[in-house]
Amino acid sequence: MKESMTSPRLGVVRESMRKDPLLIKAPLGKARTRGLTLPGPDFTYGTSINSVSNGGVAQVLSSWNVQPRCEDSTQTLDFVSLNRNAVRSGLITSKELNRYRHQVGRTTAQNRASGRHRGGASRPPPVLPDVTFGVKNRPASPLADLLSYSYAHRWIQEQSSNQTSNQEHQVKPGRVAENRTSLLRKNRSLPVLQTPFSPPQWSQVPPALDTFRDPEARRRALQTHRSKYGVHRGRQAPRDTV
Repeated sequence: MKESMTSPRLGVVRESMRKDPLLIKAPLGKARTRGLTLPGPDFTYGTSINSVSNGGVAQVLSSWNVQPRCEDSTQTLDFVSLNRNAVRSGLITSKELNRYRHQVGRTTAQNRASGRHRGGASRPPPVLPDVTFGVKNRPASPLADLLSYSYAHRWIQEQSSNQTSNQEHQVKPGRVAENRTSLLRKNRSLPVLQTPFSPPQWSQVPPALDTFRDPEARRRALQTHRSKYGVHRGRQAPRDTV
């Protein structure tokens, strides 16, 4: 412990100074000690085993703690069932009922107490001879069907019938997208029933310029213009619905 304080100090070196980790300095090339005192050479680390002196396993088994028998100090009687059975037996007066309770009630309480184990638990119900516990096994497959591969043939027939039924079922096509041709076919121009308005004084005036060769060419051009009028302008609704 003196080697831990290698540097010279003034004054008296007390024993407590050699145990203070703040005052102890680490020697050259060694770790600093904590100033803790170790026990003597006669000290044994760990816990001593005294099982042989205590008796060992034999003593443990012989001194096994058994739960004492719990006995009901107060045994309650079922007065409802006692009164019901007494009335069925023909006992009506209070004196007869009291005597019946003393006789039958004590017998019922004794039977109830004798039907218990030493630890206080009730006895298990009696086992019925005709009851089999567990899950019933699956019936065995017939050996003739296994050897003749009847299950495999049945599976192949089911698969073939499923494939034929799927082929017979035809999927109907969905709605086809409309194009210009279908729109022109649906939105045909309606015949113009009314003539354009014109003042009566200008009804007999001939046109100033006529670019058609003959009236037939003019009629065909006018008919073509009317056929495309509904496509460019849309379908004209009747005036009654406007």
